[in-house]
Amino acid sequence: MESNVFSITVTYNPDIALLNRQIDSLCNQVSNIVIVDNGSLNAAGLKLYLESKSIEIEKSFILIFNKKNAGLGYAQNQGLKAALNKEATDMLILDHDSVIDDGFVKNLLESRRELIDNNIPVGAIGPIYYNENTMEVYPITKFLGPFIKRLTPSKQPVEASFLIASGCLINASVLADVGLMNEDLFIDCIDVDWSFRAASKGYKLFASPNAKMMHTIGDDRRNIIGRNISVHSPLRRYYLYRNSVFMVKSNTIPMGYKIREITFNLLRLLVFFTISKERTKYLKYSLYGFFDGLKGIGGECQHRF
Repeated sequence: MESNVFSITVTYNPDIALLNRQIDSLCNQVSNIVIVDNGSLNAAGLKLYLESKSIEIEKSFILIFNKKNAGLGYAQNQGLKAALNKEATDMLILDHDSVIDDGFVKNLLESRRELIDNNIPVGAIGPIYYNENTMEVYPITKFLGPFIKRLTPSKQPVEASFLIASGCLINASVLADVGLMNEDLFIDCIDVDWSFRAASKGYKLFASPNAKMMHTIGDDRRNIIGRNISVHSPLRRYYLYRNSVFMVKSNTIPMGYKIREITFNLLRLLVFFTISKERTKYLKYSLYGFFDGLKGIGGECQHRF
């Protein structure tokens, strides 16, 4: 069966010049481009750009504009449903700042086909990521109980415990079995939750070195005690802490991951409180995230400091 690949991009106050690069990289690799805007401040300009771009590249887009930020999971599901309604066989999920290399989709499909031909149940397949500014290659994560092994694929796809959503290719049949994204999480851990749900149903996740994508992780990267870590805003930390609690409470998350989350969240609270320029705000958002997670409160953060 011939693949009918749709890309799903969620935008939120996007850099239109960077989005233009993404669309140029996609237009000859996917059947259809779905753009879901999540209440961007520049939504009017974005709409004008997309309408003009559609004419320029002679390719129609599926456009969805939300009046407010309804959450990443909700917007991803809107795009996935729109693609499925148009009989997509596969969906490539992207952030608005991700740009794919030539042959990206073809290489992912070929790598997946080789794995399936070897009777491996592939839930999703993704690329390896690099930072365009530093050319740093981000490692693939494999959990070994509470410990992790960082892998950099060189020739063959490697199995990962979870895949970053952006750049992830998911087949429609797998999505029907595993389910859509968890909208209660709003923004963070959505890909982790979906990955482990897929694994709980017997699927395996892979990263292929034959597909590369420019991607930036975190608001900032700092070297702390010899480790490069992502630094996020205080509000983003609310979601990270709250959703981490959701992960710990989930039946599909392995115990090793839960132990790691509990341990490292305590360390993160100490480290980021120390280095943050907004210590009080950071501490409040972190604590409210923790307690809202215990209470099972999902969706958008209702606290503002």
